[in-house]
Amino acid sequence: MKNDVVLDVRNLKLHFRTRKGPVQAVDGVSFKLQRGRTLAVVGESGCGKTSLVKAILRLLPRNIETFSGEVYFNGEDVMKFSDERFRKEIRWTKMALVPQASMNSLNPVIRIEDQIAEPLFLHNSKLPRSEAMKRVAEVFQVVGLPLDFLPRYPFELSGGMRQRAAIAMALVTNPELVVLDEPSSALDLLTQANLMNVLKRIKHEMGTTFILITHDIGTASELADEIAVMYAGEMVERCSAEYFYTDARHPYSRKLMASVPTLREDKELQFIPGQPPSLIDPPTGCRFAQRCHQRFEKCGQHPPIIQLEHGQDVQCWLYAIEKGEVKHG
Repeated sequence: MKNDVVLDVRNLKLHFRTRKGPVQAVDGVSFKLQRGRTLAVVGESGCGKTSLVKAILRLLPRNIETFSGEVYFNGEDVMKFSDERFRKEIRWTKMALVPQASMNSLNPVIRIEDQIAEPLFLHNSKLPRSEAMKRVAEVFQVVGLPLDFLPRYPFELSGGMRQRAAIAMALVTNPELVVLDEPSSALDLLTQANLMNVLKRIKHEMGTTFILITHDIGTASELADEIAVMYAGEMVERCSAEYFYTDARHPYSRKLMASVPTLREDKELQFIPGQPPSLIDPPTGCRFAQRCHQRFEKCGQHPPIIQLEHGQDVQCWLYAIEKGEVKHG
């Protein structure tokens, strides 16, 4: 019987080398993801969401300053794998990515069917073309595209169709984990809704585990079982979607929720003053402190991760005080 935890990330760090100094894009992130569930990672642009994806899938640029931590996939630490072994055994076969703006990354001069089949041939060069095309047709139908679009070129498809084709490419090797990086950001609202319905159907029918990267909290609510909030390279809150949308705890999470309009409630929308700190030289204490209306003296020190009721993990001194671990002031 397989472990229920498909992904276990521990103290993951990814720092990029620049002329001005190392950018601490991902700085000590830890979380677990159970099989068949969806974790939505939300936060402002530049908070480290896409860098987290790159670290997990090991899609790394050359200017790496620090890349450390543990990433257990089905109980095995894949950080210990060589790059070649990771490419052959993990990436695209067991973990797949639908990259940001993926609908624009399709090769315009290669037919859709050949692009979707490419991961199959990449990992099995002896695979008969007939079998590959049979699998391509299966995933094409899974994402809700008519088969007569298979021999077409990307420019002959609408934006929503190209995005579905990109998702089909990720699913074609039947991976256990699919990472969706802003899958609906360039689509109109109706196409976004249709795409999310497709993803929900895939999740329930195929049991696929997803990580959804998005800055849109409303979109996250459509698919997520759990929400993780990134801020300045750190994961400041993680909890079930149910409790996040009704009782977010971190001051940053609450500000995010207060900035989202709702249909059932007439509320005054709020904004978060200031801007995120530089990841080249972040504050030594709480990285949100300068924008937080609840900050106090203790926030000058780096906050611990506190586990609250219902399994909520919050990185904030306020809850260390609430649980009696430190005193205010």
